[in-house]
Amino acid sequence: MEIDLTKNLDQTDPVGQQKRRLRQAMRWQQQIQQALPERPPELFKPRPMQPEIGTARYEPAVHIVAVELPEWDGGKAMSAPAPTVIFRPRRIARHIPWQWRWIVAGIRLTRIVRKSAKQQMKQFNKLQRQMIRRVLPRHKAMRGARAR
Repeated sequence: MEIDLTKNLDQTDPVGQQKRRLRQAMRWQQQIQQALPERPPELFKPRPMQPEIGTARYEPAVHIVAVELPEWDGGKAMSAPAPTVIFRPRRIARHIPWQWRWIVAGIRLTRIVRKSAKQQMKQFNKLQRQMIRRVLPRHKAMRGARAR
């Protein structure tokens, strides 16, 4: 027995599986009626559907309507769907012992001090260059310096 995978993977009709089951039930009902003609027809009348246990009792009924579609020109059938937004739960940080907190604070402080020292060194070198330019001799002036 071969399994037809297209029946289960049809995404164009959202109620296709329910329709297929309904057709199968109707076929079985016809087969039973043909096999047992001596049974009274009251047995084969459709009974009101009972809600299954665990489902909502006041579900709205599904209403299927046939809609007339315009002729397809062969262009794009649908626009690209918007990407699905996935909300992932935020990761909860585990408890960090106080020793590790001190180590992390020390590393951060070291970075801050290094950055500050680097900026101050840069500023000091700039001032030093400006001072050297001011006191240069006349005959060999540095580029950008005013000669006396």
